Amino acid sequence: MKAQVLLPKVFNFPFTYNSNIQGKIGNLVEVPFGSKKEIGVIWKNNYAEPKNIKIKDISKKTEYSIDKKLVDFIEWFSSYNMVPIGLVLKMVIGSTDKFIRIKDNPIVVKKTKKKKFDLNEEQLVALKFLEKEKNKFDVSVLQGTTGSGKTLVYFERIKKVIKQSNQALVLLPEIFLTNDFKSRFEDFFGFEPAIWHSKITPKQKRLIWKGIINNKIKILIGARSALLLPFKKLGIIIVDEEHDASYKQDDRVAYNARDMAIVRARLADHPVVLVSATPSMETVVNMQEGRFEQLVLPERHGAAELPDIKLIDLTKDPPDKLEQPGLEALGPAWLAPPLVEALADTLAKQEQALLFLNRRGYAPLTLCQSCGHRWQCPNCTAWLVEHRLAHRLQCHHCGLAMPLPSHCPSCGAEDSIIACGPGVERVAEEVQTRFPAARIGLLTSDMLTGPLAMREFMAKVHTREIDIVIGTQIMAKGHHFPLLTLVGIVDADMGLGGGDIRAPERSFQLLQQVAGRAGRGESPGTVMVQTRLPNEPVLQALAAHDRDGFMAAVDADRRMHAMPPYGRLAALIITDTDQNRLNEAV
Repeated sequence: MKAQVLLPKVFNFPFTYNSNIQGKIGNLVEVPFGSKKEIGVIWKNNYAEPKNIKIKDISKKTEYSIDKKLVDFIEWFSSYNMVPIGLVLKMVIGSTDKFIRIKDNPIVVKKTKKKKFDLNEEQLVALKFLEKEKNKFDVSVLQGTTGSGKTLVYFERIKKVIKQSNQALVLLPEIFLTNDFKSRFEDFFGFEPAIWHSKITPKQKRLIWKGIINNKIKILIGARSALLLPFKKLGIIIVDEEHDASYKQDDRVAYNARDMAIVRARLADHPVVLVSATPSMETVVNMQEGRFEQLVLPERHGAAELPDIKLIDLTKDPPDKLEQPGLEALGPAWLAPPLVEALADTLAKQEQALLFLNRRGYAPLTLCQSCGHRWQCPNCTAWLVEHRLAHRLQCHHCGLAMPLPSHCPSCGAEDSIIACGPGVERVAEEVQTRFPAARIGLLTSDMLTGPLAMREFMAKVHTREIDIVIGTQIMAKGHHFPLLTLVGIVDADMGLGGGDIRAPERSFQLLQQVAGRAGRGESPGTVMVQTRLPNEPVLQALAAHDRDGFMAAVDADRRMHAMPPYGRLAALIITDTDQNRLNEAV
């Protein structure tokens, strides 16, 4: 008997072996490959090979297997995303040879203190909506304004799924969201969830992988790669913040985890729930055309109300000239008087504030004031960003970093380097000088070493060891701060320009998520948006809480120009080590 065995390598086909075992499609087996032994998956059985070809034997069958539904998904994923099928299998079984050879005790789901939660009338309606198809394939969209209690609704749905001995997967767009989410999970379910992302240890990965494939782990919280894990009895997938661009992976294997989650649910015939305060245009169109069904939670949970959003026109109300003693050396100011006054008032009431600027570092552009030389990345030609706290220049495109220079490489001038434009570090410098008694917390992705650092930072915010949080988009999603009543958006015009057709949509989604951090507790919230373009449709819709009107306008524009999701775009990238040959090819 012959069997085709797919190996987790960059091949687009399985290899043929003699099979003297009672193996079935999906069984993980050990086979000789070159001079080594490798773990692969039986892809086909009873395969007829031409004679007179020397074929090796399957060494042994392991105790693990993946089901036919996952085999079908791997094949579909490979074909649709144009990825070698062996590479997709590698995403599913990972370092299985190491996982299998190491014996571990079964993972123990640790008990925590469980709290009682009661759904309000709107949430009960939403839960009934999510249960309409029970265990059959169905795509539901749970849309709710920030703070409306969407998470609690799908927690209740998950609880019913696992009572039937099925498994549940909750996808989150950022690993940094897992800590806050983990606390809410433990309060509801009374035990710790299994969490999967790139920062967990090899041992944790091994334990979780085994728990998933053996159906011992019932609920998994994970980033996009968790979608490819070999669940034994998956019963539901939740895609939280479904609109988030982080679900798209561009390096090596390009795919959109949100879309692939829908495909996996369809092939396995179980429901999938897309959750968002600001559903993507693709999801909106699918709802309009009847492929997805939608339910909206329009009000915030409990006594909390939506924040009041005010636009500050910087052309009429510009930042002052920092004439206060001690501020002159900082250069231009970036906070307009109304926002400075609001910060002072917030601090006086012993409440918290968030200042948002989606630009890491101290300044986005570094140049020589003597000759005008601009520091550029030698690898990708992007401008280098000054990170003053880390004493370095860094490329935010390819990651290159170098120490801050002492002189200009072009003219040789010393002490002539100036920073142009604001980054979060520069805003923090201004705030600290204006409010020296305020306790400031600076939060960007490059300042965190992992989920533990994020957990410690969030704990300081919750225990009010921080008065003003200054951060990038990492602060925009999933965080609940009851005492945070003021959000200031320092530069709302970022992201509105450029050639990306999704720029207006993404800007609105991001700004609405940031605005949603304000007023989630008992005290009302205020959002102050600094802009030089107050008449931009994105900002007008944001101030009016008119997401539907804004998305309708975006939809009409996309439809008229046959842009996605009404048309498709393709990118062709040509690379070569020889510039002349490359020019000829183009």
